[in-house]
Amino acid sequence: MKVLCLFDYASADRSWERWQNKEERESPEHHLWGITHLHKNGIDVDILPYQKFRLIKQIGEKLKLGDLDQQLRVIFIAHQYDVIYSTCQTSTLILGLLRILGIFKTPLVVKLERPFKNNTLNKILLKILAKAHDKILCLSNRTENQLRDDFGVNKNKLALLDWGPDLPSYDDYEFPAHNIDEQRVFVSAGNESRDYNTLVQAFSKVDCPLKIYCSSKSAPTLTPLSPNIKIQYSNRETLVLAWKALSWKELLSEYAQAYAITIPLYIPPHRIDTTPLYGLTSLLDAMAMGKPVIMTKHRQANIDVEKEKIGLWVEPGDVKGWQQAVAYLLEHPEEAQEMGKRGRILAEQKYNLENFSSQLATALKTASIKI
Repeated sequence: MKVLCLFDYASADRSWERWQNKEERESPEHHLWGITHLHKNGIDVDILPYQKFRLIKQIGEKLKLGDLDQQLRVIFIAHQYDVIYSTCQTSTLILGLLRILGIFKTPLVVKLERPFKNNTLNKILLKILAKAHDKILCLSNRTENQLRDDFGVNKNKLALLDWGPDLPSYDDYEFPAHNIDEQRVFVSAGNESRDYNTLVQAFSKVDCPLKIYCSSKSAPTLTPLSPNIKIQYSNRETLVLAWKALSWKELLSEYAQAYAITIPLYIPPHRIDTTPLYGLTSLLDAMAMGKPVIMTKHRQANIDVEKEKIGLWVEPGDVKGWQQAVAYLLEHPEEAQEMGKRGRILAEQKYNLENFSSQLATALKTASIKI
């Protein structure tokens, strides 16, 4: 079986090339959404280069037709593949319409990362999406259940995948235990939909260090900052992952020394039920590194940090809630350490790249069978 994979960011080309050539990694393999391990399940993979005709790509963006550059190129080579796998829900709009019309013959598989508002327009759009694609990959139970129950998508077209980290990528870093008298540092990293203002307000009243790694765009705007808070950011804003103030390996070194990982998310009231899976990458990093987490409560996340006893939830924008959660971990160092251990075990047992890739392989193979 042969699969063509589409990505919506240019850095995937480089990551795939480095993985194929067995070069030193700049990012963990799970950021390639399972394709690095599909060969273990008898599936060969090619990825379509992100860009060939920049003007056509810009036209597609302007007309909201998805990546028109990629889609036009796919049309001419699709016959060479058994399945087209898109990691972005908007990258196959034209291909999907052609599939509905019976013009495009190759099965389409698309990944979704968030639920939708239950309204008339979305019911129409989701009906078209389901008809246009042979398999829809969901990263949360909530999305899968909504598509089936609220939008009437055939359950055979849906697949729930448990995304998880490439654990060997993290195993070169030590997970030191923290002594009671040792200074305990909390670390936060990320750019998408982060609420660092709430976090720095909380830590301005907490007597322990906080390190934030973000972009200039997502950095907290409150001034002056408390002396215990340090921020490092990059001014680059052009590409996915380019926001990083540190390299991936440098960030893992910071995580390894952290007492806990904080994941503050900006989730306004009108988006509580439809927020994409922001913060999931950071949560998986924390689990892989064996660190406890404090995270803004995310109703779409499949991993319930409190139910799994790997961390604490805080309601969106709740400064006092953050202060209480930080204080709790500081007052209970042994429990915090056990949270971290449980997170790592959970990753080893369920949320890891090997398991995700196996689930993906099953979904891709069934997509080639007409439902």
